[in-house]
Amino acid sequence: MKFDTNKVWVYRDLAYYHLEEHLDSSIYYSQHGFLLASSINFHQGKIWNLYQKALALEFSDRFSDAIDTFQFALSLADQIGDKKSVAKIKNSIGAAYYYQSDYTKSIQFYQEAFLLSEEINYFEGKAYALNNLGIIYRHRRDFSKALETYQKSKDLKLLLQDSVGVLNSEYNMGILYSFLNDYERSLQAFNRAENLAILTKDNRNKATIKIGKGAALYNLEMLDEAYINLEEGLKELKPGSPHEKIGALAYFGILKIKKGLEDAGLKDLLLADEMVRQTDRLELKKQVSKELATAYELIGSPDLAVKYWRRYNEVNDSINTEQKQWAFEEMQAKFGLIEKDKQIQMQEAALRAEINRRYFGLALLTLLFFSLVFVGYKKMIGLRKVQLLEIESIKSKAPAQLRKQMDFSMININLPTPLTEREIDVIGQLELGLSNQEIARKLYVSENTIKTHLKNIFIKTEAQSRTDLIHRLKLFSENVISD
Repeated sequence: MKFDTNKVWVYRDLAYYHLEEHLDSSIYYSQHGFLLASSINFHQGKIWNLYQKALALEFSDRFSDAIDTFQFALSLADQIGDKKSVAKIKNSIGAAYYYQSDYTKSIQFYQEAFLLSEEINYFEGKAYALNNLGIIYRHRRDFSKALETYQKSKDLKLLLQDSVGVLNSEYNMGILYSFLNDYERSLQAFNRAENLAILTKDNRNKATIKIGKGAALYNLEMLDEAYINLEEGLKELKPGSPHEKIGALAYFGILKIKKGLEDAGLKDLLLADEMVRQTDRLELKKQVSKELATAYELIGSPDLAVKYWRRYNEVNDSINTEQKQWAFEEMQAKFGLIEKDKQIQMQEAALRAEINRRYFGLALLTLLFFSLVFVGYKKMIGLRKVQLLEIESIKSKAPAQLRKQMDFSMININLPTPLTEREIDVIGQLELGLSNQEIARKLYVSENTIKTHLKNIFIKTEAQSRTDLIHRLKLFSENVISD
């Protein structure tokens, strides 16, 4: 199993190493790596071989197939909860849309990648997403936002000690400063990028850095140095960088004409013009039109110079229209967000009102319940007091009533030893069912005194219990029992 997983990574690495020049081989190896990973159910192997295949498809300009492959890899990473891989792949999908000039979708995926990277503290993913967002802001000519984004990306890369990442940020800032016509800063940024390329032995970016330097030097009127950098950059530039080549040919062509190499210069400029027609890069079209117009002025062809100045103005108008459209879309998006926020706030307010209404109703019901309980309790207490008063009244009248019910003179006649007045009082309370303790409280004597009285009463009447006592006394009263 371990050997098989190692083989999967070997296929992935072979696909990576063939990306520069042998794209069919890259697709071949990544496909075999994916199939092997699938056979052993090795998820990471499947994801990253798909990733390499998608890159190879993208470099082959098969963008639709590339995005489908990236999306497949993304779904696998989602299934296993690999958020880091999800962030990486979303960045790559954003890049694929960027190369198709679908900036809306590109920004969407870059922003999702950035937010996910921020959630999981994946600094490399944040830096990558910011760098790519900066490129899009630059193409949309939102230069201040692009510069701010590049700087944030560069700060993260410095924190990560990612020299190649810093190199890319410096390169992008060099391009941006050239768009701002700040060629001094542009040259400084390209010089820093070039030094980092030497230190890191990164040969992939040397050509584009030289072309960027050449453009900055040209605009700073340092023509000889510009010529050297542009010439070296074009020689070292690898296939797959058409935009860099167009810009380099435009500057190199006008430099040749200024050096008296009119035919060679026009050839480069017309090649750049032919290439730029295949793109939608208005900034490049504007640059090529400007250099061609200038070139025909220098070689004395005013009609052709006017033709290209007209095209320059048309492209410039298109740029302004495009900027207005982007500004309008951005304003619409902002208003959309404001409206969405308002709807959310209204929903939250309605929800709070509903909750408050329910709480108020519940509180009212609770208050009503406790009010009813309190009223019931008060009534119960009142009834109890009335009952107690009635009982007390009955108790207070009991001995007298008992005397009326029982003829104690007759009872005493029938007893060997007559009952005393106090014993008769005790019998009266006893008839009410009071305990010894209650009788003692009622007659203001001790409980022991009551016990003594009861003992004497039982002896005199020969009763066996309290019930028997009352029964005997009633019979004695009626003169039913006799000796």
